[in-house]
Amino acid sequence: MSGKFESNKKRKSSLREKWGCFREKYRFSLPGWAVLVFTVMYCEAFLHFWVTDAIQLGRLAVILCFSAALGCLLGLITALFGAKAGKITTVVLSALVSVLVLTEFFLSDAYKNFMDLQTIFTGAGGVAADYSALVFSMLGRNLWRILLLLAPAIVFGILGTCKPVRWLGRGILAAACLGLYLLGFGAIHTLTQDASVLGRAYNFDTAVRCMGLNMALALDTRGLLFPSNAEPEFVQLEIPTPPIVEESEPSPEEEEVVYGYNVFDLDYLKMAEEAKNSNLASLDRYVASLTPSRQNQYTGLFKGKNLILITAEAFSAEVIDPELTPTLYRMANEGIKFHEYYQPAWGASTTTGEFSNLFGIVPTNGGTSMMMTRGQHMLVNMGYRLKDEGYFSAAYHNHVANFYDRYITHTKMGYDTFAARYYNLDEIKGCWPESDLEMIDVTVPKYIDHQPFNIYYMTVSGHCLYSQTENAMTRKNWDKVQNVNHSDTVKAYLAANLELEYAMESLIRQLEEAGIADDTVIALATDHYPYGLERSSTWKNTRDHLAELYGVEDYDKFTRDHNALIIWSGCIEDMDLEVTTPVYSLDILPTLCNLFGVNYDSRLIVGRDVFSDTEPLVLWPDHSWRTDKGTYDFKTKVFTPRDGVTVEDGYIERICALVDNKITYSKSVQDYYYFNHISKYLYPDLEKW
Repeated sequence: MSGKFESNKKRKSSLREKWGCFREKYRFSLPGWAVLVFTVMYCEAFLHFWVTDAIQLGRLAVILCFSAALGCLLGLITALFGAKAGKITTVVLSALVSVLVLTEFFLSDAYKNFMDLQTIFTGAGGVAADYSALVFSMLGRNLWRILLLLAPAIVFGILGTCKPVRWLGRGILAAACLGLYLLGFGAIHTLTQDASVLGRAYNFDTAVRCMGLNMALALDTRGLLFPSNAEPEFVQLEIPTPPIVEESEPSPEEEEVVYGYNVFDLDYLKMAEEAKNSNLASLDRYVASLTPSRQNQYTGLFKGKNLILITAEAFSAEVIDPELTPTLYRMANEGIKFHEYYQPAWGASTTTGEFSNLFGIVPTNGGTSMMMTRGQHMLVNMGYRLKDEGYFSAAYHNHVANFYDRYITHTKMGYDTFAARYYNLDEIKGCWPESDLEMIDVTVPKYIDHQPFNIYYMTVSGHCLYSQTENAMTRKNWDKVQNVNHSDTVKAYLAANLELEYAMESLIRQLEEAGIADDTVIALATDHYPYGLERSSTWKNTRDHLAELYGVEDYDKFTRDHNALIIWSGCIEDMDLEVTTPVYSLDILPTLCNLFGVNYDSRLIVGRDVFSDTEPLVLWPDHSWRTDKGTYDFKTKVFTPRDGVTVEDGYIERICALVDNKITYSKSVQDYYYFNHISKYLYPDLEKW
């Protein structure tokens, strides 16, 4: 026994000696700033190469300049310490940089969008609780990336020693840091067309792609720590004069209809004079400068009817099929037919899509946009608008209540109650994802006898992953998609969405049995395109199944974000209503407000009533846009007109300015709690809410 012990002791001693020799042979000495400059540039370069399809040398130069500048800035911190403390600080900062880059890579891989820190922290708890197995699986599959980006910290921690930096070196380092930042700002103005991202066109995802993660985080952190008190700036626009159309004299039998405007009875200019806050006054003046939309022949078409508004998880137009999903097909083709509908990828996944559907303004603050409703009376949405009409109201979700804090936010939208699984909706069975059909069958009896009712649903059955092993709805409906000519992954997606089809089938059947299908309106739109089909390590897709679903070889964001909007009621099935102009999620609210004939102010909503005379406009968070005349890509600064269309001089500049104004207004509404300001005038006895 003693011999064995001695043998093990000698073996360990030999290993220590070999390890000591190895370290001594390869030991190196570097100042901490050099390690950090290398680490930041190294990690940013890999992130850029991993997520960018086409490398632009100008953008790469900007990213590397800002990366080197941050490395110098962090190096100044390590230069304040001696050799031992300097090494520890260098290793910690290097590892932190690597972890931040890895986190953003995984988010981009999963959602095709980078997320700001607030959004990450907001959703982190829910993701950790609900998708822990997926997170661990993702980390395992990407272990090589993790080790690759952590390599500088690991190698320096094992083999490196930290050279001290004296005062002269610190001064040179500070000068280099300043010079590199100035060089980066100069490069973004001269080598790229991205200078506007530093100002009006700032968007976290766009900033990462144009300037690098470290600069985007710096801009985001600056906004959090030092929020700007500057008044919102809006571009003054010249409203184009409509063409003169010769109209025939109406016959004596015809009576000319003069339509009014969709506005609140508020004097915004007077409110601006009374406002104690200059930001609110600026918003008042902006709203006053806008032309409200006119009412029209469809105003009040649904007056007094019930409303069921649905945000459908990862729904797409390709789900709609006369044989596979006959109920959804009926609703899409016998309701109002929308020929060109979009749900832009706003970032932060479901919560921003839900926000855009409900409020008709751009979710500029990522995952925290919905959270802001906790402190603001979002009086523009259908919850409040129909609350004024005396409707019974409730909101439902078939997943857990605390994901995105829905149990708090959804009762701030004018809905009297909110219920979810394990939160006043215990009848829903535990599985992943939960059943939309089950939610409908459990909840309809709770409100069907309380007319008029205003109901909101957030579904979950269509959520990824898309496989039989990891999606309960796919397993449940797998036999229904066997003859579909697609890969198993796309079949799994369609099978999961069949649960929404069966939910709508049950809902309409119950409405018809109650004799109120003609008195009920169902409006259904998605929260985002099905990103769980894209090529992604997170979603375990080795190829792009989204392209397969769409039937295309390649696609841009305009094709990616096309979708379907359903507005159906039994009373319009024979009316053959069509909308051929471009429509998007921000148009849902004003269109419903007009159709229900409720009191609302069209100037407070970024979207438009699609039946009004307001010119159609679909905008993306990166300031790209599409109209009935063409498409503008902010990334390339290229405008592509529609076939046979010629635009007038100044058209592109005018629409770009209009988009800037709408995004600035949306952000200011959220940052300055503008609707609380409006509420004081609209509801003097606001305490009752």
